[in-house]
Amino acid sequence: MDRFPYGRAPFFILLVALAAGAARIWLSARHAESRPDLVFATFAYTHLEAYRRALPGFEKKHGVKVAMYHLDFRPLRDRLQSAFLTGASVPDVVELGQIGYFTRGPVEDIPFADITERVHREGLYTNMVASRFPLWSSRGHMYGLPHDVHPVMLAYRRDLIDELGIDVSKLETWDDFAAMGRRVTRDLNGDGIPDRYALELSATSAAQLGQLSRQRGAGLFDESGAVAFDSVEMLETLLWCVRHAIGPERIGYDPGGGQNFAKAINDGLVLFLFCPDWRSKQFMLDLAGLSGKMALMPLPAWHKGGRRTTCWGGTGVFVTKASTKQELAWEFAKYLYLDKEELGKRFLDTNIIPPYKPAWSMPALNEPFPYYGGERIGARYAELAPETPPQYDSPYSDLAESKLVEAYLNAGIYYADHGDVGLRAYAQSELTRCAEYVRRVIGRNVFLAGGGGE
Repeated sequence: MDRFPYGRAPFFILLVALAAGAARIWLSARHAESRPDLVFATFAYTHLEAYRRALPGFEKKHGVKVAMYHLDFRPLRDRLQSAFLTGASVPDVVELGQIGYFTRGPVEDIPFADITERVHREGLYTNMVASRFPLWSSRGHMYGLPHDVHPVMLAYRRDLIDELGIDVSKLETWDDFAAMGRRVTRDLNGDGIPDRYALELSATSAAQLGQLSRQRGAGLFDESGAVAFDSVEMLETLLWCVRHAIGPERIGYDPGGGQNFAKAINDGLVLFLFCPDWRSKQFMLDLAGLSGKMALMPLPAWHKGGRRTTCWGGTGVFVTKASTKQELAWEFAKYLYLDKEELGKRFLDTNIIPPYKPAWSMPALNEPFPYYGGERIGARYAELAPETPPQYDSPYSDLAESKLVEAYLNAGIYYADHGDVGLRAYAQSELTRCAEYVRRVIGRNVFLAGGGGE
């Protein structure tokens, strides 16, 4: 130190600088070692737990590290959109419950990799339930792999249905069901208020109207992205719902959610409930006291021999265009959604039927469920899965649904005041008015005007 030509203080400053530089180099090396090869984000926490259990297999096979993150649906969607627009860092793979939010602009600006060619080349289109791809597509291009099918059945109180002498095998059509419903919907204590309704059916939301219209082949939008909810099929479905949710032919009641829902079902206030695969698990958790008393049946068809199911909800997985490791990201997406062993385990955790048809042969999907009287509900849902109707998303889905509800509410008010007289014409005029409003809004978007074409 005495020989250092610039004195004691500069010598110590030099030592500190050298130490800081060495520390920075060491930390950078450590950071590089711990930096993940892929980043994955999802809005579904229950999915994340299953993926974390499966992750070591993928990391070992490919010699990589994957970081997984969870954000709630809206924050994930909004942060992704902001990052895409500003060029900030984004995950390599994301799991979403909606694509329309990201498809407002030209096709080339959609921030997810186009997987259309891969899906067909790798045989996924034939090995998965094809009706699920439209939900994750836009203007003829596929962007996401479907996580689920979500076929819908009716769950019912087997004990109460047996007491009432109802043979569910004879409920082949919704007309059959409505006739039964009128018999069993009753005021049991004489206070003028029904104490038992046949069906879960809301007069103020599109929950059941949406499911029933899809079963009939109707929807908010058609395959080209054009507004389609003023169709004859939607009109007929809306009229059926209005007549059976209010008025003299009422068979339906909306039990709400949470504790109100649980009490309504435990008390037998509503006998039949719309039950996609995921909801069958919710019933097992939230209505545990009804174990052995619940059962499932296919939906009645709109006409004999017709479709006996519909769909409710959905999730998809996407590779982002910004990913610098798209091949690895694609392999990871497939690993999450196509590994039969893992799909079997996840079914036992969630009751969700995968769209990957080879997984339906897994023993897990043929397990008897004591809660549903020993029924093999996995096999039953899988049998209905190929019948599920296509569902189309749009940047304007939320707007279209709100306008459909507006038409539904107005038709219900008209029916309460005037009955059936003029109801059909009024309901059609409301559907047309609301659909035209959405068309005008879409018409202001130069990229989607004319039905969503290129």
